[in-house]
Amino acid sequence: MALSALLAASVVMLLGEPFNRYMLKSGAIGYAEAISRRVEFGADGIPTGLDETRIERWAFTSLSEEVKILVTDPSGKVHFSSAGSTAALAPDGSVFAPQPQGFALVLDGVPMHAATVPLTHQGTLWYVQFAASDRLVLQMRQSFGMPALVQGMIAICLTFLVVFLVTTHLTLMRMLKPLRMVSQAAQCITPQTLDARLDTQGLPDEITPLVDAFNRALERLHAGFQTQQDFLANAAHELKTPLALIRAQIELEPSGRRNPHLIQDVDRMARQVQQLLHLAEASEPRNYKIEPIDPRSAVVEACSYMDRVAERSGVQICVSCDGTALGWRADRGGLFTLFKNLLENAIQHSPAGGVVTLKATSSGFVVADQGPGVTPQDQARLFQRFWRSPERRDIGAGLGLSICEEIARAHHWRIEARPGVQGLEVHVLMSTQFWDPMQRQPGRL
Repeated sequence: MALSALLAASVVMLLGEPFNRYMLKSGAIGYAEAISRRVEFGADGIPTGLDETRIERWAFTSLSEEVKILVTDPSGKVHFSSAGSTAALAPDGSVFAPQPQGFALVLDGVPMHAATVPLTHQGTLWYVQFAASDRLVLQMRQSFGMPALVQGMIAICLTFLVVFLVTTHLTLMRMLKPLRMVSQAAQCITPQTLDARLDTQGLPDEITPLVDAFNRALERLHAGFQTQQDFLANAAHELKTPLALIRAQIELEPSGRRNPHLIQDVDRMARQVQQLLHLAEASEPRNYKIEPIDPRSAVVEACSYMDRVAERSGVQICVSCDGTALGWRADRGGLFTLFKNLLENAIQHSPAGGVVTLKATSSGFVVADQGPGVTPQDQARLFQRFWRSPERRDIGAGLGLSICEEIARAHHWRIEARPGVQGLEVHVLMSTQFWDPMQRQPGRL
């Protein structure tokens, strides 16, 4: 728009004067032709004046020095004049010419532009002449024409700019809407939803190859991730049998020759292998069957399973299950593992005679212990794989809370550790605001 305005200004500066002269000349011819159609004749066929119902007399009598209208015969004799002129108009230095033409002249010291056009009435040829002073035309143009033209151009430019901006904005929003949807879908892809693919339907042709390349990258990433998961699960399965055979061979040895520490080492290794297997299973969303369940049965089952561990540690388990907690949607096996690991972790950190509480509500549950708690630095590392605090008394590998986090993520829940009144509290929150519904089922996003 700036370049267009500069170009238009340059053209006006270069061609303004010739264009102005051309407009004065062509304007005079146009006015003369229009006036010739309004000439009135008497009964004898002689011009008597103008049709005052269409051209009012004051326009010529009041401006007699600026505007002149004459009707002549072919010889140049004036038969009608709006200003009482008796001589036909002609270019400077020449005489009247009975032919259509536009010309400039100076009349009584006033520069004017005039025109002569033919008029035939009842077989008689007449010539109508019109002249207007340059100063009148220029004054009217400067006083009325140019301001109106400038205002009109400004109004048109503003209207064009508004329409252009609004139309462009709406058009871009409509065109980029599929791209925004693809971008939002890409943000929802997590390690647990690597099988999801971005939909290319409705995308601009220029963006489709990029989205296709991204989908192919996801396929390669998913294949590599799946290979690692399969290797972890297969390795855990393959290690369980040799460990069981080693333990059986040790137990077959006579008690006098048996090394008591070997059994503990084998048990520790078997536990780590079992946790690796659970971690591989918990990291795969396809292993979960989400369905409505009564959480109280899972709570009772997990607490009954952990009662023996609590008794050996001298810890009591206290359960509080709100009646409004009915109607959870969860995988029964995953929920049992989640309860079991959190209770086991709380028992291991509670002192003898302590109490571990499990409180379930409609929005989630919390497991609290009465242990020494964790420092703020260690709290951020609780869910890291293979991390164990210096105070751990069990033989675990530091995978229990990592498994809990994977189970919570697969259910689109949030798990977090908070300082409790006496120890540590682990909260599992089930609000739907923590997950995107588009991740509920694998497939195309």
